[in-house]
Amino acid sequence: MQKPIQLQQRLTEQIPQLTAAPEKLALTTGAGNVVATSAPSLSFEYRYPLTVTITDEAISETLVDLSVVTVLDWLQVNQPEILGNAAHRLSDFTFTQKANSLVLTLQLTERVQVSDSEDVRTITHLPEPPLPENVTLPREVYLNGELISSWTV
Repeated sequence: MQKPIQLQQRLTEQIPQLTAAPEKLALTTGAGNVVATSAPSLSFEYRYPLTVTITDEAISETLVDLSVVTVLDWLQVNQPEILGNAAHRLSDFTFTQKANSLVLTLQLTERVQVSDSEDVRTITHLPEPPLPENVTLPREVYLNGELISSWTV
């Protein structure tokens, strides 16, 4: 599964507290499902919860906001149905905040294409459909007028 690694890289890149101390970030997958059909292809979809835990001596409002915004930005490209579907929006991105930790839980899917040709089986992890060409993504984040994070592509 590729999405946990991709999200971990994004969070570490865009949140200064995690850039300085990546050990404060832990990602774990929970029990998931493999969804397949009886079609001739063995293509399938992984469906699983991903738990993102950020620990710090004191979880600040800035850290919570920046973490949620970073995940929302990542979801736009990597799991857009969470944002675009009313049912998913209400249940597929949850959080719990305690004094020393922020726990975000995402319900993710990953499509895997399996094709057979001339005695060769090929397994390909499929990306999400691309964003429309006219969508540009930001490279800086401000909170209450103060720059709190910036990054390159």
